[in-house]
Amino acid sequence: MVFSDKDLKIIFENRLFTGVDRNQAVDIFEKYGCKTVEYTDGAVLHCPECNEKSAGLILAGKAVVNTPDPSKKTLLRFLSVGEPYGIANLFSNAPYVSIIRAHGACRVFCMPETAVRCLLEKDAAFLYHYLAFLTDRIRYLNRKIGYLTAGSAERRLALYLFSLGKENVKLDASISALSDLLDVGRASLYRAFDRLTEDGYIRKEGRSFTLLDPEGMLAAYR
Repeated sequence: MVFSDKDLKIIFENRLFTGVDRNQAVDIFEKYGCKTVEYTDGAVLHCPECNEKSAGLILAGKAVVNTPDPSKKTLLRFLSVGEPYGIANLFSNAPYVSIIRAHGACRVFCMPETAVRCLLEKDAAFLYHYLAFLTDRIRYLNRKIGYLTAGSAERRLALYLFSLGKENVKLDASISALSDLLDVGRASLYRAFDRLTEDGYIRKEGRSFTLLDPEGMLAAYR
């Protein structure tokens, strides 16, 4: 498959491919059946029932990651352009742990496990970035465990906002989805936002927030 210059630019700007031999990587993409796939709104990109072992990277649009439990679909996160998925589930016989759906139309770069395995074997830069990515995923999950067991709604919200690692935050999720994610009621979550705002730790402008003192915010709510 021939990849466009625009798609290749997005792929090689991803941290997994920093310093990777571009020509060799493209040869591997072509040899092992890497491809770009267009998805319509709501279409499944990856799920526990998917048999194909592959990883993906968002090239255009956005995707949403939810828990697989149909009785309580909980938002885990959104994936934007340049973000990968499925990396941590390769080389495992266990089913994928989440459901990823297109959030509007999106285009994805798909890499079979065989392509990833070849990149790991042939390019040390890709190997080190792959390991760094897995390390970051472990840290992300530890943070998530932290704010799910943090206690008060204010503490959970403060930990969640802090974990995003940004001074300026725009909520992609609805309040209902965020309340499910943090396991607090909507009313409690609204009160937590009000408390953080009144205490001077965040400034709210519609769905956008500025974290005015992230470290102080964490210290204030225990």
